[in-house]
Amino acid sequence: MNDNLEQEARSILELLEGKRISKVFRPRVGEICIECSDGTRLFANTKDGSALDFSITGGAGE
Repeated sequence: MNDNLEQEARSILELLEGKRISKVFRPRVGEICIECSDGTRLFANTKDGSALDFSITGGAGE
């Protein structure tokens, strides 16, 4: 696996470790949102089947 992809996966794991999932929903075609009980949201999306894009927002620390 590409080193950048491995680092991205580790970073996502660190940000989500120990959190409880409260909701999973699809806000748009090509996008999924995983919401945690503390308000953290992980968005994963793709446009036209291209590469995945991730973002994490919110949470108890913000």
